[in-house]
Amino acid sequence: MFRSEDQFITDIEYPIISESTFNARVKAGEKLVILDNLVLNLSNYEHQHPGGAFLLSQTVGRDISKFFYEGYQLDGNGNLPGTASSAHAHSNVARKIAIKHIVAIIADESP
Repeated sequence: MFRSEDQFITDIEYPIISESTFNARVKAGEKLVILDNLVLNLSNYEHQHPGGAFLLSQTVGRDISKFFYEGYQLDGNGNLPGTASSAHAHSNVARKIAIKHIVAIIADESP
């Protein structure tokens, strides 16, 4: 799992934002997702993702943890149009790519 406490993530200080700030930024057009407690910006990666830009566009503004860890997949998602695939487990390479797209840490808004 990715957590801000992980050694490789704590080397960089990321801004901490609230869920309402996250939602406002998404509403303003930023292509942000949440992975665990991390906010990722997909703007520079959507067309490079093996699943395609459309797949990532369907996750903007959402927590993608369940997709990333293969708990779920989008209905009928396959690498070829019109084909379904089984759930896909992301590799360590995918985790390293995700780390490069971290822009913030999301914090709980409760007091």
